[in-house]
Amino acid sequence: MGYSKQGLKRPFAAALVAVLTALAQDAFADTPTFAFDIPQEDLSLALNQIAQQSHIDITNNADLTRGKTSPSLQGTYTPEQALAKLLQGSGLYARQIAGGALVVETEGTAAAPTDVKKPLSDGDAATQLGNIIVTASKRSQKQREVADSVTAFSGNELRQMGAQSFEDYIGRAPGVIFDQATPGLSNVTIRGVGTTTAGPDQGQGTTGIYLNDIPLTDPSFGVSIPDIDTFDLQRVEVLRGPQGTLFGAATLGGAVNYIINPVYLDTYDARLESSVEGTQHSSDVGYTVKGAFNLPIVTDTLGMRVTAIKRFDPGYLDNIGTGQKDSNSHDVEDFRINTLWQVNRLVSVSFFSFYDSAKSPDASYAFPSLGDLKRDTTIPEFTDFATRINNLKVDTDLNFATLTISGALTQKTQSSQADESLFFGPNSSIVSSPKTRMTSLEARLTSPSGGTFEWLAGVYHGALHENFPEPVYQNGAVLEDLAVDYVSDETSEFGEATYRFSDQWRATLGGRYYDISLQTESIEGAPGADQITAGREVGRGFSPKGSITFEPSKNFLAYALVSKGYRSGGVNLVPPLAGFPTPATYRPDSLVNYEIGIRPSWFNQRLTLDTTLFYINWTDIQLRLARPDGFAYAANAGGAHNIGLENALNWTATSNLQFQLSATFLQAQISKATDLGNGVVLPEGARIPGAPHWSTSELATYHWNIEYRPYVTVSHRFVSGAQSGFPGTGTPSLPIMDYSVFDLRAGFNIKQYDFSLYANNIADRRGVTAADYAGLSGSDPSFNRDFYIRPRTVGLRVGWHM
Repeated sequence: MGYSKQGLKRPFAAALVAVLTALAQDAFADTPTFAFDIPQEDLSLALNQIAQQSHIDITNNADLTRGKTSPSLQGTYTPEQALAKLLQGSGLYARQIAGGALVVETEGTAAAPTDVKKPLSDGDAATQLGNIIVTASKRSQKQREVADSVTAFSGNELRQMGAQSFEDYIGRAPGVIFDQATPGLSNVTIRGVGTTTAGPDQGQGTTGIYLNDIPLTDPSFGVSIPDIDTFDLQRVEVLRGPQGTLFGAATLGGAVNYIINPVYLDTYDARLESSVEGTQHSSDVGYTVKGAFNLPIVTDTLGMRVTAIKRFDPGYLDNIGTGQKDSNSHDVEDFRINTLWQVNRLVSVSFFSFYDSAKSPDASYAFPSLGDLKRDTTIPEFTDFATRINNLKVDTDLNFATLTISGALTQKTQSSQADESLFFGPNSSIVSSPKTRMTSLEARLTSPSGGTFEWLAGVYHGALHENFPEPVYQNGAVLEDLAVDYVSDETSEFGEATYRFSDQWRATLGGRYYDISLQTESIEGAPGADQITAGREVGRGFSPKGSITFEPSKNFLAYALVSKGYRSGGVNLVPPLAGFPTPATYRPDSLVNYEIGIRPSWFNQRLTLDTTLFYINWTDIQLRLARPDGFAYAANAGGAHNIGLENALNWTATSNLQFQLSATFLQAQISKATDLGNGVVLPEGARIPGAPHWSTSELATYHWNIEYRPYVTVSHRFVSGAQSGFPGTGTPSLPIMDYSVFDLRAGFNIKQYDFSLYANNIADRRGVTAADYAGLSGSDPSFNRDFYIRPRTVGLRVGWHM
């Protein structure tokens, strides 16, 4: 690969500034400290959070902590200091064993000198902690105790794998496929619940995207699908299966919830990170400059956390039509401000402000008929996205329950251009500039955890206004007006309750009643001869959920779950086409998910397995179809059956060697032939687009217990073949061939500094993640468009943590 001197200057200078800033700090501590923020809670949960936040192994006998409550802990401590404070007065203490792990024991326990040097044996009764705390059920729980399918990527895990965006990590969750296409408009598909690969669905998406429980999914045609940089996140939770009860509409397949790092009220905390990288077949140099700072303004009362991110991903496609090399680069800027006011011990108020900008000067699809990594358009097909969120949240401890009130204002904008010369003649394009304004308000009461009976009840209201103008231009003049205005309103009530029959059995029931309306108005036609069309779609219903859980010991859990998801209907806003009747509206669709899961563990939880068998009955599927004039519309099909088996295995073979494996088998297909009109028939057995039969992920990490703690990580992903669309629905369905990709990362630590070298897609494979057909009709392969995984990328990353 070649790099221009001019291209090197800016990224290397930015990286150098970040590195020098870090080196200028006083790295005085040989034992690292961590900023802890742990509420008063069950001692076992508190110990687990120490393990999670300090990234070390902590073991304890479950009988020793049962029934004990920990004090709250806020501040910066070593893990040993934090444990000493939590365990004070409990009759327990912590000591270090081989490999740097800590074990919790009864005070007065005599340990022979050799015990300190000896790692835990496989037969030891201690339980290894490190099970991530999640809030998938809107209360804190250990991930492996949730009677639902949840994968959580902790902030430390994301850092270790070098993850920044969805393409780096989301496909490692069982049952999840990332249809990497246009950045900012790429789908996350869970359990095969989706109908497109190269862009958003015609209406709502099938996977909900959330930031701190704030919905980011549009109730109508998607303006953007935010792909938030993972720097300074506490974790990312991936909820597999419908989440209609607690999260609402647009979670047919599941949800992704980003959780930011909290504000610490009694300690300063800072993290800096910078990197440089080169991508094969690109003359650009990628770089990142990132920083996060925690500032206690009034100790124990008022604090603020500020995060700033700048990232440039090199382009690797050459547009021979515009003459631009490396045309599909991607530029990201991200700013977050989180403020916490602890009014008193019972009331806290937080304000969160978020801004994200993502810009690409050209589209990311290639025409394989032109050769390797080539595209051809008469104009650059740029896309610019911006997302702004302001959120106010109040938590009040009422003793019998916690009252949470959260209100948010979310604004999204898009500016994009598409070459439409094939449809409207030479020098024609569609210029889109949609924007949305969404307000959401949720209030809920949550009972304390750990009792015989736990409950949660809440109400939600959301209102959205979306304006979507996309006129057609030719030679700089408007050829045809097309603008759509959406007004959506949703009110819902939800609740969930869990009853523990015994220490081994518990049952959960929940539901959500929703009332959603969507009004639309479109203006279309030649300038001066515009036609106005209005429509309205209303959806009301109840989305239930029920589960039963059997947990005979800390080493085994089994559950059975039934849950329902739903998605709003909508209006087709396209100009009329003679001889081709287009339905004015399309109905809501819904599905029912049945699943059985088991979670055994062996060898003191050093080997854990999470296996889930699911069956989904999806009815009234919303399909995106194409008309002869190239315009898309939506219609409802009969139904589909998605059957799958998801597996996730984690093995800590030794204190130095860890393995992670996920493997999913999926069969997703139309259950009954459906006549969609206009000569379009969807055959029985047709595969759901973008739903591969097999997907796997493997990762192995080895740490050396020597100075600087060097490590090496090797990972692999495999995705089997799929189809880009349904056959016979107006455009050809293109095959998406299977692919494998290997990544390698090595690094070491010097006090507070982290250094890592990485090589992604080592073999420089051309894995196709999404595809579509750009022609008017027929099956001319010159109109096939493919989206690829990023070519081989090699880089260096440097980080510093206070």
